[in-house]
Amino acid sequence: MTEMTAGKPSGRSSAAADRKAAISARSGVKRRLAKPQMPAERYPIGKDRKQRKGIAIYMHPLAKDVLDTIARENGKTVQDLGIEALNLLFVRYGEKPIA
Repeated sequence: MTEMTAGKPSGRSSAAADRKAAISARSGVKRRLAKPQMPAERYPIGKDRKQRKGIAIYMHPLAKDVLDTIARENGKTVQDLGIEALNLLFVRYGEKPIA
C-alpha cells in the first residue's frame, strides 16, 4: 500500500509535481493567470462566429430555392437574409432587432 501524506498519495504524482516545479524554476517563464471573465451583456453582439449561436431550420425544397434566388438577385447571402428575417420577426413581436 502507498502512504498518504496530507491527503495526497506519495509516489508518481508528487515526483511529477517536483519535475514541473524544477522545470519552471529553470525556464524563467512565469505561468499566466486566467483573466477574470467580464459579466455578460444582456444582448451580446459579436461580429464573428465565436459570439454567435447556430440554429437550423427545415423548409420545403422549393422554399429554399426561392430563398437562394432572392439572395442571388440582391447580392446577399442566405445568412444575411436570415438575419434580416429574424430582425423583422423580433420587431413584429415587440423585441429589439438584435440578430
